[in-house]
Amino acid sequence: MYKVSLKNILTGKEERAIDLTLIPSVGDTLQLRQPDRFFLVHGVTHIIEPDSIHFEIFVESIDRTYWMNEI
Repeated sequence: MYKVSLKNILTGKEERAIDLTLIPSVGDTLQLRQPDRFFLVHGVTHIIEPDSIHFEIFVESIDRTYWMNEI
């Protein structure tokens, strides 16, 4: 599992900290449940520190219609 911080690319605010089994690529869409939210991935930063490895994923909040149109 990877420790990931989802950061809103427009506001710089952290949307959520989660654990993921794989790291998404730029252009991928993430769907989080509770509440149902969709995010478009704009960038991924790999942060390596002496005692940990984690990622910052820069996302844009999108709605379900946008997501469905991309399929």
